[in-house]
Amino acid sequence: MTPVRRSRLLTPTLLAAALLTAATGCGSSGKPPAAAGSPTGGGPSATVTVTEKEYSLTFSQTQLTPGSHTFVAHNAGTTDHALAISGPGVSTTQTSTIPPGGDAQFTVTLQQGSYELWCPIDGHKALGMDAHIQVGGGGTGSQPPATATTATTPTGNGY
Repeated sequence: MTPVRRSRLLTPTLLAAALLTAATGCGSSGKPPAAAGSPTGGGPSATVTVTEKEYSLTFSQTQLTPGSHTFVAHNAGTTDHALAISGPGVSTTQTSTIPPGGDAQFTVTLQQGSYELWCPIDGHKALGMDAHIQVGGGGTGSQPPATATTATTPTGNGY
């Protein structure tokens, strides 16, 4: 057994151990990485599921802080839907058309301010698939959460 051969055997083992340590979140600090949805804005993207059906939007969470957010649109309805967003720093971004039972997503970086989310399929926004979220902010300290409001379905339109 030569020292050169032993170091060759240990190198892949040590590399595997280092990769396993990094993947499980243990590093030299002993602290795990920030959880998804971390309000710091510098961490991983938070995921928000938006369930769409005739004719409403339901959010999995409404406590959003500035930073990267992935919006997953789930069509729980019986007709095609899509999801669009617009607001500070985000020009209109939208999914492709989502068939019943399907999902689509996009990732945007939210700033402090008001955002509108809606279904861009013809006429669905006017039927109630329209919501506004207010993303809280402030440079330091705790950040106020976002709030969401959903428009009501118009009356007297025959639906």
